[in-house]
Amino acid sequence: MQRFLRQPPSSWPAHRLTVRLKQRERNALHEQIKKAGLYVLFTALLVGTLWRGGYFPSQKWTLALSLLAAGAVEAAADIALGQARALRSLAFWLLAAFTVFAVATLAWSAVPADTRRESMLMAGYLAAFFVARSQVARGGRQALVSIASWLVYAATFVSGWGLFTFLWRLEPYATMLDNVLRAGSTFEYSNALSCFALMALPVTVALQRRSEAWLRPLLAAAICLQSLAVLISFARFGLVALLALFVFFVITGWRSGQAVSTALAMLASIPVAVIATITSESRHPAAGLFAALAVLAAVGVAPRYLESPRLQRLQKPAAGITAAAGAAAAAVLAGASSRMREVIATRFSDGFNWSRLMPHRLDTWQGTVDSFRVRPITGSGLGSFPFVYTSHAIAVYTKYAHNLILQMAVDTGITGTALLVLFLAYVAALSLWRVFRDARTLVGAFAVASLIFITYNMFDWEWYVPALTAWFVAGAACLEKSPPAVPKEKLPGQ
Repeated sequence: MQRFLRQPPSSWPAHRLTVRLKQRERNALHEQIKKAGLYVLFTALLVGTLWRGGYFPSQKWTLALSLLAAGAVEAAADIALGQARALRSLAFWLLAAFTVFAVATLAWSAVPADTRRESMLMAGYLAAFFVARSQVARGGRQALVSIASWLVYAATFVSGWGLFTFLWRLEPYATMLDNVLRAGSTFEYSNALSCFALMALPVTVALQRRSEAWLRPLLAAAICLQSLAVLISFARFGLVALLALFVFFVITGWRSGQAVSTALAMLASIPVAVIATITSESRHPAAGLFAALAVLAAVGVAPRYLESPRLQRLQKPAAGITAAAGAAAAAVLAGASSRMREVIATRFSDGFNWSRLMPHRLDTWQGTVDSFRVRPITGSGLGSFPFVYTSHAIAVYTKYAHNLILQMAVDTGITGTALLVLFLAYVAALSLWRVFRDARTLVGAFAVASLIFITYNMFDWEWYVPALTAWFVAGAACLEKSPPAVPKEKLPGQ
């Protein structure tokens, strides 16, 4: 038998060779079946992201049903394999407890139709968490890299589309808000674009620092494009978070020598944002697009030369000179454009002064507290906030509380809010632990993304852009029990 196995395949009997080939085909099919739930989840996330963020009723139903279909496929695979690893997750059970109570509010909802739709969506989020957690528990690092790669692909495309529509002033992807044209991309809302790009940035950086040499230039361009999307959204909190991420990336990449390429990619987005704004306002979008493509190409090429042994000594001085030149050019361009000066004055003349930022939030929160008192224990039903709030509104121009906890208090009362807070607090605590322990890994990157999303929702309403929340729960599912360590994280296709 051993002598037979040592013989080349061409000398095997035909039937033995056929048996081996069929076995390989069955194994390959078996692997695809195990990943089927993940493929359905990716399809749902992409459709939701590209189709208006899944925000409007028809898109919500489509996204919810797609996420539930992914959960059903994953559950079938788990049953067939005799595995239920996702059920060992504390985060899953905390989210499940909140979901069950949120769905139960249909029994006393003030707006049953809205509660029914939001309940389906909440169940879809739970299904997304289940699929991602099950895949990571089963597939380890490979599944983790797959989720990260799809997030980067989606965010980079959305950022690029945001730039294009911003330059050509295409509504509803770019809209005037506070007399400032702001990019919103497929979400049609500037803060949602800012939040999504910020969530993707740490994941993109983590992939870049572990990818093959040929892929690093592309990921550097993606970093620049995502940073640019935050800038042209003109979201004030987004700019603060972008600055914090810049410092974080420099600190975590300094010792390994990977900080320079990341810093250059992010800093290059500043002059591009200024050029894009000026050319959009002056109705010369083609010039802005050409300049943006030139900078992106330079960002992609630069790391290859900086990594050359001959230039490593000049790496940091060259990066500093380039950054200073880019910042100076951006300042000169901004000062030379009257409309750019007006944009800056409109959005940032008062800086981040609480006296300007907070009054309408305080009014909204006060109206939310009054709405909460209608049914403080059980709430008025998931998704009922816009209906209940109209009777107590002080700031009448919004239908969101701009604080996830306060809005859920109106929808689900003290009971539901306590369950949601437990879930968010657990994810936040786990994220902070991962950041301090695994800052330079993909798990650490998902931890930073989760913290960005949670923080954003304390002042805004990104939770109610369904595609964002679906990506958040998929990323949060990657935070528990880290997959087995390997020497290097391989990207799909390597």
